[in-house]
Amino acid sequence: MGRATERTRAAVERARDQVPAGEAVRGAHVAAVATRAPKPGRFRRPRVLRGEWRTLFSWCLTPLNVYLVLSTLTLVPDPSGGRKRPGGKPFSGGWDSLAGQLARALHPRSRNGVDTVMQVTDRRLQLVYVSHAGSFRGTPRRVEAGWSMDVRHVNWIRDRSDDVGGCHEIGFSDGSWCSVQFQGQGWHKMSDAFPYRLSHLDPHPYGG
Repeated sequence: MGRATERTRAAVERARDQVPAGEAVRGAHVAAVATRAPKPGRFRRPRVLRGEWRTLFSWCLTPLNVYLVLSTLTLVPDPSGGRKRPGGKPFSGGWDSLAGQLARALHPRSRNGVDTVMQVTDRRLQLVYVSHAGSFRGTPRRVEAGWSMDVRHVNWIRDRSDDVGGCHEIGFSDGSWCSVQFQGQGWHKMSDAFPYRLSHLDPHPYGG
């Protein structure tokens, strides 16, 4: 097993402590917004694990992170509009829609980086942030529950692994939807946790 896969599995297990009492977990996996989706501005992104000190490893990566941000910087005024990208739209709805709230929460700000675990319980869809600090030393990693919503507002999940492995579109009751990427091994089982599952052969419910 690779180090990255081992770390994501450990993150899923660490995040279980944040499941509310009395709720049953249907599925949990490390997730991110699809790479071709628009990115929220800095101040739309939640700040997580505020009390954590930056590690030496994180400081060493700062110049690289700045370079990557500057080299890929684009102006995206509204995620529901703009130019189309290969494979169709990756997002529909403004930043304040349910899909937009999820997309913003999947781009957290933290001092050392996090693995974001998406949990689906019998009552809610929830994100849990597990710090990268400690993952290379084997020490306990800090964990924090973040954005959540009533799972009844999740209308469907559509498998788009025909585009990129692990990619799925998630649709919400307000008509918004966004593409997420389930990372690491075992992502095939994640869609089973959602109430209504579609394949890429099924038409897009919202015409996306």
